[in-house]
Amino acid sequence: MRLKKVIDDFTECNNFEVKIKNRKVRIYYYDNIDSFTSNTIVVSKNKEVIKVIGKGLVIETMFPEYMVISGNINKLELGYVNE
Repeated sequence: MRLKKVIDDFTECNNFEVKIKNRKVRIYYYDNIDSFTSNTIVVSKNKEVIKVIGKGLVIETMFPEYMVISGNINKLELGYVNE
């Protein structure tokens, strides 16, 4: 890993993260919304993928830095894109 990237990630805190607060999922520093339905939302950055599964899912807030997903959330799946 390049030293510049490590320093940038540390100082700017732009890591791909998931936080759960008040029954809502917050995803920080994403690149793409790969899939969006009322039952599944798939978000990715580089080769990492976060899949939110539930019913009545909506993207409540969306900015380039983060998004908030609400609804009846049943499961989160973390993984990588197949090469």
